[in-house]
Amino acid sequence: MRPALPGLVVFTPLPPARSGIASYAAELLPALARHLPVAAVVARRAEVVPLPGVEVLAVLDYRARRDLQAWPHLHQVGNSLDHAHALLGALRRPGIVTLHDPVLHHLVEALTLGRGNPAGYEAALVAEHGVAGRRVARLRRRGLFDPSLRWLLPLNRMLLDRQRGVILHSRFAAGRVHRPGGPPLRVIPHHLSPEVPALDGLTRQAVRQRLGLPERAPILLSLGHATPAKRIDLVLEAVARLAGEFPDLLHLVAGAPDPGLDLDGLIARYGLGGRVRVTGWLPEEAFLPYARAADLLVNLRQPQAGETSGALVRALGMGLPAVVDATGPSAEYPDSVVAKLAPGPEPAARLAALIGGMLRDPAGLAARGEAARAHLRRHHALDASARLYLEAIDVWAG
Repeated sequence: MRPALPGLVVFTPLPPARSGIASYAAELLPALARHLPVAAVVARRAEVVPLPGVEVLAVLDYRARRDLQAWPHLHQVGNSLDHAHALLGALRRPGIVTLHDPVLHHLVEALTLGRGNPAGYEAALVAEHGVAGRRVARLRRRGLFDPSLRWLLPLNRMLLDRQRGVILHSRFAAGRVHRPGGPPLRVIPHHLSPEVPALDGLTRQAVRQRLGLPERAPILLSLGHATPAKRIDLVLEAVARLAGEFPDLLHLVAGAPDPGLDLDGLIARYGLGGRVRVTGWLPEEAFLPYARAADLLVNLRQPQAGETSGALVRALGMGLPAVVDATGPSAEYPDSVVAKLAPGPEPAARLAALIGGMLRDPAGLAARGEAARAHLRRHHALDASARLYLEAIDVWAG
């Protein structure tokens, strides 16, 4: 019988970092800590916060702890500077990586170009993409760069090739990084937050009153950080198309607009000044009630990098019906759980038709929401996710 593991070191952001991965880790690590000692490593001492059953320490203090060096290491890596210490930790001390974002180009450029190091950016591109990478880096120095290249040149091999194993949240994401000779992969579904069942007694009417939302109007929700990739422009155009049939339809953007998204300009273009409400960034405790208040979530993403939407998981678990793209990780949910927008011409017209059809059928909308709630609670339980993590850690690091 294999001896018990001494413990687990996890490089990760934690709240109050404004990262969905921080919230994910804050939920997962106490569940793991019920089975073995867990030490969470955050970037700076100012970010050390209590976490039940988990020792939390900063990178500088971790380096002085020789007892932790021999423990298996798990790195929670996403595509923003919140995860820089996890990426660097995984390069210095390889182990197991949970790759939340298969495309890491944005993080690599922030760590190189963002810090005045174009040579480092070129070296990363050359190491992974050879002559083509060198050409892209040198053209970018001259101001020639197509943002779509970030998705074509994901810059994840330098990380993954050093690891004993990689955990992803969808078959789509695993397909993006799989290659002969690469590290072993396991798909562990994104767990449902334990905060979701705690809100089961909260009614739509009560939460709308609390949030100052109209009690009877249909509410369409965009949940989380509002980025251009989430196709908010398409949703706004669909709302404009539906204005005649649903004069009181409200589009609620519950999250912070990305600087790259001209949300005010789009609202003005489609004449939606009175039909869109933007909350700005929301802490976790204020985030979930908006999913209870809404009638329908629209959670689209193009281009598809392969990340799984934690906001979508939470909303579905609360019983909120959703419209997603028919490609990518979200398409892996059963058709009974999510409505899917297929690729093709005139997407705004087709999205408006899809949303309109669902809003015209309250009984069907309610049935889809109940199917979503049941599916997420059956297949995305936190304890089941923790067990799958422990099995992977045992195989790869035992």
